[in-house]
Amino acid sequence: MEIKENKLIGVSYRDTPNKGGIIKPVYIIMHYDGASNATSAIDWMTDSRSKVSAHLHISRDGVITQLAPFNIKCWHAGLSTWAGQRDLNNCSIGIELQNKGTESYTEKQINVAIAVCKTIVRTYSIREILGHSDIAPGRKEDPGIQFPWEKFKPLTKGSYNGIT
Repeated sequence: MEIKENKLIGVSYRDTPNKGGIIKPVYIIMHYDGASNATSAIDWMTDSRSKVSAHLHISRDGVITQLAPFNIKCWHAGLSTWAGQRDLNNCSIGIELQNKGTESYTEKQINVAIAVCKTIVRTYSIREILGHSDIAPGRKEDPGIQFPWEKFKPLTKGSYNGIT
């Protein structure tokens, strides 16, 4: 995988209106979409009425859809705090994984997510990969207990103190 001009090369791109401002990402935030299928999740994140977005969506069969360049602020973190930083939308890349929150992630999906995270870490100064539950405890639970953190912890140089 390769990133050029803040976009993954060779993946589908569908621009979200729910974004704004330039960021310098230092975190990757993992989410589950809670949707019944990838199409409905992507449609929701590209609908201006939703007021939510992420940089990437990865379906259960490993299909990647990019919704915004990695240097543009997306609206995925909401009210959030980590390591003294507030509003993690200002410094993070959001990745949504197709999952209702109650099911296991597929091997294909996780392998693609790992490859994506490795590429992002290689391209940007990423400190940590976190879950939405880490930055909004008590408010959010994604990516959930089924998420295989042990496969993502070693991808950054930062220490992992996340809630699993």
